[in-house]
Parts: sequence; C-alpha cells; structure tokens
Amino acid sequence: MDMIDHKSLNEASEAVFQLLKDSIGINTFFIAKNDGITVDILSVENRNKILLEKGFQIDFQDSY
Repeated sequence: MDMIDHKSLNEASEAVFQLLKDSIGINTFFIAKNDGITVDILSVENRNKILLEKGFQIDFQDSY
C-alpha cells in the first residue's frame, strides 16, 4: 500500500474509515483524539444502531 501524506488527523481518520469500514463486523467503530482533558470523536461508523456521532466531545474523566 502506498503511503498517503495527510495534512491533518481528521483527514487520516477518514482515510482509515474508507479502508476498514467494510471489513470490521461491529456496530460502532470510531477514531477519537484524547488530550488527557477531553475526548473528541473524529470519525464514526454506526451500522445498525446510532450509538455515537462525529463531533461528540466528553471530558476525559467521564469517558470509559
């Protein structure tokens, strides 16, 4: 596979989803950014039931 030069983490997460979304048999798959203070959902794929949406943000202490 060729290396792709991405300008941002958001662009990289979208590229990962394009490669993996059809091969992972789970309902919700996401990529998040965690800075130790907040968790930001960058990309999400919900198959059957919406459990999480892109752009969701939560305090790190409240995440699990």
